[in-house]
Amino acid sequence: MEREDQVSIIIDEGGEILDAGSETDSSSSSSSVPKPDCFDAFTRNGMMRIGEESKEHRVIKKQFLTGMNQLAKDTSVVTIHRNICSTMYMKARFEAFKSCVDAVRERRGDRNVKCGWYGASKQEILHIISFGFSRCNGQSHGVGVYLSTSKFILETFPSTIEDENGLRHMLLCYVEMGKMELIRAGSKQIYPSSVEFDSGVDNLENPSRLVVWSAYMNSFILPIYIVSFKAPSFSIDSLREQINEVRTGGEKLSIAVLLPMLVKVFGPAKGDMISKSLDDHRKCKINRDQMIQSLKRIIGNDRMLISVIKASRGNLAVRAPNREGGSGGNN
Repeated sequence: MEREDQVSIIIDEGGEILDAGSETDSSSSSSSVPKPDCFDAFTRNGMMRIGEESKEHRVIKKQFLTGMNQLAKDTSVVTIHRNICSTMYMKARFEAFKSCVDAVRERRGDRNVKCGWYGASKQEILHIISFGFSRCNGQSHGVGVYLSTSKFILETFPSTIEDENGLRHMLLCYVEMGKMELIRAGSKQIYPSSVEFDSGVDNLENPSRLVVWSAYMNSFILPIYIVSFKAPSFSIDSLREQINEVRTGGEKLSIAVLLPMLVKVFGPAKGDMISKSLDDHRKCKINRDQMIQSLKRIIGNDRMLISVIKASRGNLAVRAPNREGGSGGNN
């Protein structure tokens, strides 16, 4: 693992968990920040806005924009809020996380805390910081809570939803991974495969996804920051236009052509899920109605997209591309 992806943390008696050597600044003056009531829900739920001039803000902003890759130049960080563990529930979750870190250190000889990014709607993020995680958001590499590593933040971008002020939000969490195991694409795993492991990744050498099992989601994951930002969207309408261009140009619309477009809009995780659903239907593991229901769960009720994907199933040529540039598949 790259050293920069390791999180050096200090846990103090005051209930704070910080990057070693970071500065805190609760200054809220900023000309680029919308009206304060845009973020009242965050501050009411135990989050504190950190000042733009602080080292803490600069480090997180740089990490976020670097992970947004090609979207970075069109993305602006509006504000960052920090968990100050001020509510009873936040303190309880902090204690659970601290106990988890201590247990891993005692069992494994050292902790293995990493940064994990989680994208969702503003409402879901509020629920998470108030009450904790309540659902698994991924199933392409086992069923669990998926967080993106810092180099692959863009992969969680499709999970974000614009709020009433045109802002999107991501959680930056500390994640105790313990001993990680490789989870193959298409796995139905919901627990560690043995007591030897604690969590999963899609690639042991260069993971893009951290997989935390549901039984551990509120002890292994501690939300620390909310990054609120503005960014361009890969919209469904944009995808329709690309599909129509391919049709108009006379190119055969196979799944090999369609998948990169779908990955742009929905992200690699959902691309894997779409590909697996088509593959399962082709292999007669599921019937047509089950495939349609699966696609609706993944991409919603967009009839055009569903009909195009269904029409492509006979030309299923490749699985969603993996990190190494080859084709993935069940193992």
